[in-house]
Amino acid sequence: MKTLKIMAIALLFMASACKDDDELPNPEPATLAQEIENIFQPMVNNETTVGVAVGIIRPGGEKEMFFYGEKNKSEGDTPDENTLFEIGSITKTLTATVLADMVLDGELNLDDAVEDFLPEVPDFPDYNGEKITFKHLANHTSSLPRLPDNLTDGNFDEDQPYLNYTKEMMFDFLNGYNLPRPIGSEEEYSNLATGLLGYTLAKIKDKPLETLFQEIIFDELAMADACSLIPASYTNIAEPYDGDRKAVSIWDMSEVTLGAGGVKANLRDMLTYLEANMGGGDSDLKNALNLSHENTQTLNDPFTVGLAWNNIYKSEDNTTLTWHNGGTAGSVSVIGFIKELDMGFVLLFNTEIVDRTGESLIELTKGIEVIEVIKKHE
Repeated sequence: MKTLKIMAIALLFMASACKDDDELPNPEPATLAQEIENIFQPMVNNETTVGVAVGIIRPGGEKEMFFYGEKNKSEGDTPDENTLFEIGSITKTLTATVLADMVLDGELNLDDAVEDFLPEVPDFPDYNGEKITFKHLANHTSSLPRLPDNLTDGNFDEDQPYLNYTKEMMFDFLNGYNLPRPIGSEEEYSNLATGLLGYTLAKIKDKPLETLFQEIIFDELAMADACSLIPASYTNIAEPYDGDRKAVSIWDMSEVTLGAGGVKANLRDMLTYLEANMGGGDSDLKNALNLSHENTQTLNDPFTVGLAWNNIYKSEDNTTLTWHNGGTAGSVSVIGFIKELDMGFVLLFNTEIVDRTGESLIELTKGIEVIEVIKKHE
């Protein structure tokens, strides 16, 4: 996570409530739909993204969806509510939800030592006897690195960088690894940690992680098309493109990397997931979702982190933006909501916009702009 960029975006979020109406620029289009179009259509026009799907939830639970650009340059079709996108690291919030559900079911505790469940790693990393817990893996304070240094060993494939990373390779990396700082002392965003978390939860349940996603989340919330491997029969797919608008592979993951970023979903299912996280619907997952949002680590004020979820608190109106983004070789995504205002958004891009803009969190900036548009029309 790039803290300086997040801080800049947080300042934008916090400043948004301080503007008086007479400070606004010239009158903008009258309808919400026109204002949403003004945010995203230029991104298509200037080739920042090939296509984008935008979903919002307004106060009262009203959902709206907007689509721009193309899901595939060769066919020219606009994405729709059923078009599958990679959601990348938003998958981490799903892994955290599985963790929270297992905690509430009494299967483990957030403060349990992970090494107790992995005898395959006899010299599991610790720091002067301090143990890495499930909470540390979920909130990125385990002191494990973003990626293991043996990721590219063995049968590495540049088009599928996470697919061939095996549990044996992960065990080999972890065994005897020296943590660089005290556990829990600092956040370092770690795909390794969340992949390890997903693998360990699956090991405890004696089921593949994709099965846990299906049984605990997708079935419960009726997310009919969300998946880790796209069925061959499903053809409504947003083809991913890199920053040069060149088609790239959809990433698939191994059992030890899936929890960090391997899920694909369409906008309809992601709005269902957003609604459930905002407290809507009638789901047995409500308590687990709420637990995943709760602050587990204070970063630089006003930032905190829950179980995977990031929080930005705005003291001016006592609201919190809870969010997570994702990115692959050819997709960018972000989900966010403010429970106190009953507003939320999902943005799915089929282009790696990071490389084109140099702004690693432009997707969050666009999400905050969407929130401001929703506010104006309530």
